[in-house]
Amino acid sequence: MDAATLPAPALTLDTSGLLCPIPIVKTAAAVKGLAVGDVLLVIATDPGIASDMPLWCRATRHVHLATFRDGARWKSYVRKLGRGAPAGDDR
Repeated sequence: MDAATLPAPALTLDTSGLLCPIPIVKTAAAVKGLAVGDVLLVIATDPGIASDMPLWCRATRHVHLATFRDGARWKSYVRKLGRGAPAGDDR
């Protein structure tokens, strides 16, 4: 997926200035408040998000839609899945 085709997020979480593991910890907390199928956009300045988010999604069975650099920030899109649902696309 490219930025133009990504779904609109139900929630945007700005973790700018925070270092690993805090962006993932905050992501985990934010996802708990979303409905199944909702999309979370995580904004980060820690480049580790590019590798951490796909791994976290795989481990927690959510869908990693995309992570890409946008200027000095990184944007990561995650779709919440329900318990027992297939993880699907995790790039």
